[in-house]
Amino acid sequence: MPAFRRRQTRLLSERLRQKSPLIQVIRGPRQVGKTTSTLQLVEALLADGVRPTDVLVLRFDLQTLREAGGLLGLVRWFEANVRQRDLNSGEPAFLLLDEVHKLPRWNEEVKHLAETTRARMVVTGSSSVLVAKGTRESLAGRVVTTEFPPFSFREVVEAWHPELAPPTAPLRFLKTFETEARDVFRELHAFGEMHAPALAQALDRYYNRGGYPRLHSGEVAEDGWADYLIETVFDRVLGVDIPDLFPIQQPQLLRHLYLSVARRTGQEVSQLELAAEANAAGLRTNQPTVGRYLHYLADALLIREFRRFPLAKAKTARVPVKTTLTDLGVRNAIFRGAPSLWESAPDVVGPLVETVVQSVIRDADLAAHFYRERLNPADRRSPFQEVDFVAERTDGAVLPVEVKFRHRIDDADFAALRRFMEQFKCRRGLLVTRDTSGLDDDRLLVVPLRDFLLAY
Repeated sequence: MPAFRRRQTRLLSERLRQKSPLIQVIRGPRQVGKTTSTLQLVEALLADGVRPTDVLVLRFDLQTLREAGGLLGLVRWFEANVRQRDLNSGEPAFLLLDEVHKLPRWNEEVKHLAETTRARMVVTGSSSVLVAKGTRESLAGRVVTTEFPPFSFREVVEAWHPELAPPTAPLRFLKTFETEARDVFRELHAFGEMHAPALAQALDRYYNRGGYPRLHSGEVAEDGWADYLIETVFDRVLGVDIPDLFPIQQPQLLRHLYLSVARRTGQEVSQLELAAEANAAGLRTNQPTVGRYLHYLADALLIREFRRFPLAKAKTARVPVKTTLTDLGVRNAIFRGAPSLWESAPDVVGPLVETVVQSVIRDADLAAHFYRERLNPADRRSPFQEVDFVAERTDGAVLPVEVKFRHRIDDADFAALRRFMEQFKCRRGLLVTRDTSGLDDDRLLVVPLRDFLLAY
């Protein structure tokens, strides 16, 4: 069992020990470590003194279990033959149901167990879209969902390069709003400078291959990483998972749209523009269909969409959204490589760096947007001012994040951030750079990409 525990795994372990927890749903793409996390939860329960006979792990990727008469029948067998008392007697039982979406009517049976027993449950599925739909339709209000995205750069370092892991604890992104973030970035920069060559090499690999753990653990051959990602993500999710769940009438259109996002990752694009391109490619479609298919891709955690800040009262297909792949490695696998992180021109590598940056701008009770508005909204000839990402807390506080991946940073690079901060009364702004650091001003932190990714 790997010694490294993801932050989400530690959080789930704490929740399982609560007296009346909700059903814990683990949602994420294929091959990001959900099954490993489930087994680590069992290990933690046993270490805490839970009896082995009070723990049931069912992996429904096994055909034998899928043919065993349903979840309820298996649980009744467990009560009678292993636990030797019902689920409402004695200490609580723990039911960990892996790949549960492969079981017919799984959501109804999980709901029944939640309503009639005191069992504490963890539900996972490699098809995030199936788990998402099941919990929305039958288990609304009964679950807490924990997303398992691909590994962050910090997690890759901690798991496979512990000698390069900084001593400071990782931040939740919400902590970036607070004053302690500057001290954390200062410590990370000092640590990063001590290990600069090795961390630069590790970051370059992460930029090229992304955060799927098997690409870093040695389980996938060095020359097989691209084929692995294409089969895992491009073929299986696009070709099997999404069509199994949603009414995909045009599988070619779904793939075409994913490729369009991959080419443009980190850039703005409208649904009308994507529909026009698809029609030009011979795929007859319209804007509403494109919008639905993009929703399916986002629900499968393959892409992220960032709406323009401040949010309009109603969505419109004419307003572009910034769209990124969830994991840059998949884009690089499809196109068999990426422009050099350290040698390419900023306008070439910039959107790809933004794709890496967005991967850590996530937290509970946090929304992420982007900003683009004319300096003078009344004058259509006025130039645009832009901020790459805007993180928004539920209380309305916002934190702008701008990416400037170039050798030299000058005053002009701060202009959009400063205007935004003044207009929206921000407590803090963040400029992510190639290697420039500036932490003297607590209101505007200048943080190299390396330090930024190591923080979370």
